[in-house]
Amino acid sequence: MKMGYLSACSIMLAGAALCTNQAAAETWRMSTKVPADSFEGKLHQEFADKVAAYTDGDVKIQIYPSEQLGDAQTVLEQVSSGIIDIFVDDVSYLNRFNEHITWTSAPFLFDDRPHWECFMSSDYFRDILGSIEENDNIGVIGDVGPFGRGFRVLVTKDEVNSFDGVQGLKLRLWDNQMMVDVWTALGTDPLVMAWTDVYQSLQTGIVEAVTSPAILVEPMKFYEVAPHIARTDEFNQANAYMINLDSWNAISEEDQQKVIEAYTEISAEAMEKIQATFDESLARMEKQGVTYMELDTAPFVEAAGVIYKQYDESGKLPAGFLEAVDAARTSCN
Repeated sequence: MKMGYLSACSIMLAGAALCTNQAAAETWRMSTKVPADSFEGKLHQEFADKVAAYTDGDVKIQIYPSEQLGDAQTVLEQVSSGIIDIFVDDVSYLNRFNEHITWTSAPFLFDDRPHWECFMSSDYFRDILGSIEENDNIGVIGDVGPFGRGFRVLVTKDEVNSFDGVQGLKLRLWDNQMMVDVWTALGTDPLVMAWTDVYQSLQTGIVEAVTSPAILVEPMKFYEVAPHIARTDEFNQANAYMINLDSWNAISEEDQQKVIEAYTEISAEAMEKIQATFDESLARMEKQGVTYMELDTAPFVEAAGVIYKQYDESGKLPAGFLEAVDAARTSCN
């Protein structure tokens, strides 16, 4: 069975390990969706700085923030081909290579973050990543889950304070058919668009709402045109450094270990600081008239549960998926 996560010298291609001794310094091009001065953007730069320091300059990372190199799906195609070395965001973006990974971000499915993290360490999920490694030349640095992105919120032009409030809501979503299907079934009117187009679309009324990690609302300036924030805990997510395997295997085993060390440290820092960062951000936004509330998500969970049961019965869910989700409730205890 394939490992699913990149550890030092762990990737097997064509039956042989490709760890090599590095002949020259490598400079990796890394694409992100977030602004460089955001909470996550600063952590990505710190990761790059740590990698350069820990590898004594053998590995350097040049960051291209705010979708400068293209949207997520365009960038991932280029990561697969080796034009770009790393894309960092939620691992579910790999759904263009294996649609089963889509369901790791299914809205209102997992009980809490520990439940989700247990699932993300399961053999079921590792097999999905292993398939992408083998077929699409992309791996993930370290484990998926530690570099948390905090809770998710619904950002709206008009206040939404209940399940009834999302009925007919023009909601921006990304290119993920599962997400579109579920939010449609929950009663919204989704529209797929690039992350960097959201502000203008909210401003002009093309959409009325967007789902977002809470800590990105302020740096993306969404609150300026949609001043109502509602916590939904829609799904758990984490930043994953998705890397071209040829790039990974071009560096020495020692440098691979140093890259993983940098990732581990950044992940711990993110989890330590994320709540305080949002609290400070919210305080600043509230001074500018933003409202914040925590939605009662029970009606969302109930409605989504019906949807997932129907999907399972119709064969729309991957075989064994709900069983793996259920097993993760106890397998890590």
